Amino acid sequence: MGEASRTAAATESDEELVARALVERGTSHTEAFEELVDRHQGALFHFLILRVGNRAEAEELTQDAFLRAFEGLDRFRPRWRFRTWLFTIAKRLAVSRARRARSEALAPEGLLDPDEMLDPAASSARREEVSNLWDLAARVLSREKRSALWLCYGEGLDAGEIAHILGRPRVSVRVLLFRARQELARAFGAAERSPEHAADPSTPALTSPVAPTPSGGMK
Repeated sequence: MGEASRTAAATESDEELVARALVERGTSHTEAFEELVDRHQGALFHFLILRVGNRAEAEELTQDAFLRAFEGLDRFRPRWRFRTWLFTIAKRLAVSRARRARSEALAPEGLLDPDEMLDPAASSARREEVSNLWDLAARVLSREKRSALWLCYGEGLDAGEIAHILGRPRVSVRVLLFRARQELARAFGAAERSPEHAADPSTPALTSPVAPTPSGGMK
């Protein structure tokens, strides 16, 4: 994409880019869809790495989701934001892959990359505290609770959007978030009381489990 085209695309809304991408789909041009990929691939990858627990698999699912989105652009409806629609596609792909693999086990490594997930403007202390909390969430919460918590606090989505992505009723999402916060609070308390934590003064303190990231609260 040329610099002038990229600058112009950057000022367009997602809906405008989708409309232009539909026109371009029958040609050799893909500038509009490339801009959509640039905008959303980082957030989608973070969602999937929390969902599947494996960096390589999350990267592959990210590419698959964008391919499915490109192929199905004519089915996109502005009732939902493009990101919500994209995350829904990705979630369904992840579920299908998990079913094929017949395994619910999560790989212990590669669950989180805090330096990529956190706001680079945050202080190093805050970054360390929040990364510790997300690491705790990755260890103690179910895949569905972890996904809901990230979509709420990491992406700032409201309950309706999260319900659409996860394929659950809105009230079910609110219950899921409530239970996730409860479980995380209990695990947080246990970690703070653990002898290993108390004996090692170099162990960073965990931040409050009520608001895992500063990007927004539950809608």
